[in-house]
Amino acid sequence: MKYQTLTIIAASFKVLAWVVVAIGAFSSILLAIRASTFSASIYFLVGGFLVTAIIFLMMLTNSKIIHLFIDMKEDLSKLAKLVKKSVKD
Repeated sequence: MKYQTLTIIAASFKVLAWVVVAIGAFSSILLAIRASTFSASIYFLVGGFLVTAIIFLMMLTNSKIIHLFIDMKEDLSKLAKLVKKSVKD
Protein backbone atom coordinates (compact mmCIF):
# COMPACT_ATOMS: atom_id res chain seq x y z
CA MET A 1 0.00 0.00 0.00
CA LYS A 2 1.21 3.42 -0.91
CA TYR A 3 1.37 6.13 1.77
CA GLN A 4 1.64 3.64 4.61
CA THR A 5 3.42 6.20 6.77
CA LEU A 6 0.55 8.67 6.42
CA THR A 7 -1.93 5.95 7.32
CA ILE A 8 0.08 5.17 10.46
CA ILE A 9 0.20 8.87 11.36
CA ALA A 10 -3.57 9.17 10.90
CA ALA A 11 -4.18 6.13 13.08
CA SER A 12 -1.82 7.54 15.70
CA PHE A 13 -3.78 10.80 15.73
CA LYS A 14 -7.00 8.86 16.31
CA VAL A 15 -5.53 6.79 19.17
CA LEU A 16 -3.91 9.85 20.71
CA ALA A 17 -7.22 11.72 20.53
CA TRP A 18 -8.90 9.04 22.62
CA VAL A 19 -6.00 9.07 25.09
CA VAL A 20 -6.47 12.84 25.41
CA VAL A 21 -10.17 12.28 26.19
CA ALA A 22 -9.35 9.79 28.93
CA ILE A 23 -6.66 11.93 30.53
CA GLY A 24 -8.66 15.15 30.12
CA ALA A 25 -11.80 13.71 31.69
CA PHE A 26 -9.82 12.22 34.57
CA SER A 27 -7.89 15.41 35.27
CA SER A 28 -11.02 17.58 34.99
CA ILE A 29 -12.82 15.44 37.54
CA LEU A 30 -9.76 15.42 39.80
CA LEU A 31 -9.43 19.22 39.62
CA ALA A 32 -13.14 19.64 40.30
CA ILE A 33 -12.90 17.46 43.40
CA ARG A 34 -9.89 19.35 44.73
CA ALA A 35 -11.35 22.83 44.09
CA SER A 36 -11.93 24.95 47.17
CA THR A 37 -15.44 26.18 46.39
CA PHE A 38 -18.43 24.68 44.64
CA SER A 39 -18.48 27.28 41.87
CA ALA A 40 -14.76 26.78 41.22
CA SER A 41 -15.27 23.03 40.95
CA ILE A 42 -18.07 23.54 38.40
CA TYR A 43 -15.87 25.90 36.38
CA PHE A 44 -12.95 23.46 36.44
CA LEU A 45 -15.20 20.57 35.43
CA VAL A 46 -16.98 22.36 32.59
CA GLY A 47 -13.84 24.13 31.38
CA GLY A 48 -11.80 20.94 31.45
CA PHE A 49 -14.43 19.01 29.54
CA LEU A 50 -14.74 21.82 26.99
CA VAL A 51 -10.99 22.06 26.38
CA THR A 52 -10.74 18.27 26.18
CA ALA A 53 -13.57 18.13 23.64
CA ILE A 54 -11.98 20.84 21.48
CA ILE A 55 -8.58 19.12 21.47
CA PHE A 56 -10.24 15.75 20.76
CA LEU A 57 -12.16 17.15 17.79
CA MET A 58 -9.07 18.85 16.36
CA MET A 59 -7.01 15.67 16.56
CA LEU A 60 -9.80 13.53 15.12
CA THR A 61 -10.25 16.05 12.31
CA ASN A 62 -6.53 15.85 11.51
CA SER A 63 -6.82 12.08 11.25
CA LYS A 64 -9.85 12.29 8.94
CA ILE A 65 -8.20 14.92 6.73
CA ILE A 66 -5.11 12.76 6.26
CA HIS A 67 -7.35 9.82 5.28
CA LEU A 68 -9.29 12.10 2.94
CA PHE A 69 -6.13 13.23 1.15
CA ILE A 70 -4.94 9.64 0.76
CA ASP A 71 -8.32 8.62 -0.70
CA MET A 72 -8.33 11.63 -3.02
CA LYS A 73 -4.85 10.76 -4.32
CA GLU A 74 -5.87 7.15 -4.99
CA ASP A 75 -9.11 8.18 -6.73
CA LEU A 76 -7.36 10.82 -8.83
CA SER A 77 -4.70 8.29 -9.85
CA LYS A 78 -7.43 5.89 -11.02
CA LEU A 79 -9.15 8.71 -12.89
CA ALA A 80 -5.90 9.76 -14.57
CA LYS A 81 -5.31 6.19 -15.75
CA LEU A 82 -8.81 6.03 -17.20
CA VAL A 83 -8.36 9.33 -19.01
CA LYS A 84 -5.00 8.25 -20.46
CA LYS A 85 -6.54 4.99 -21.58
CA SER A 86 -9.50 6.70 -23.26
CA VAL A 87 -7.24 9.23 -25.01
CA LYS A 88 -5.10 6.43 -26.49
CA ASP A 89 -8.18 4.72 -27.94
